[in-house]
Amino acid sequence: MVFTLHKTASSVLFVLLVCVASAMAQPAEPAAENPNNHVGTISELRYKQRALLVVFKSRVIDVNNRERAIIEDVLKADRPPQGRYRFVYNELARKLNKYINKYGSLSSARDLADAEYVIYFNVVEFRRILNAVYPYGELFVIVKGSPRESKPPRIVWRAKKMMVGTDAIGDLVKDLKALRGEG
Repeated sequence: MVFTLHKTASSVLFVLLVCVASAMAQPAEPAAENPNNHVGTISELRYKQRALLVVFKSRVIDVNNRERAIIEDVLKADRPPQGRYRFVYNELARKLNKYINKYGSLSSARDLADAEYVIYFNVVEFRRILNAVYPYGELFVIVKGSPRESKPPRIVWRAKKMMVGTDAIGDLVKDLKALRGEG
């Protein structure tokens, strides 16, 4: 009798383990896509050359539709950076200029109307490390929309995480080189 009870308990335990394992192995249902999320792909930049660099601290608080709020904030911000943001702008521009001079597949736009896409660094904070100040934030690449083709402006590239500005630009340049087949 003890053997049978032990065998039954083992069988029940085995069945429970199989059920739990199969439930964990099933892929989770994909999250419902936000209809207002206009995220594209970096491949849209393959033949686009004119970029506008924009640096400022976004005051976006809309967590429901963050990408759209950022796009609207950037498209309204057609102004040169002021104060310490000017320093950040110059650091990022210096790194982009090295890429421009070496490969020639990118040029700077003078204003938003002239640009094909916008490289936007959202300064979150300034961090002091070993008596040096580093801008820390998020980098986005936003392709302007086309009313004729019914395409709204959309984010086509985004830094994987918040980081120092020059590191984020370095990641973007690396991805642009890979996309365009540059050395």
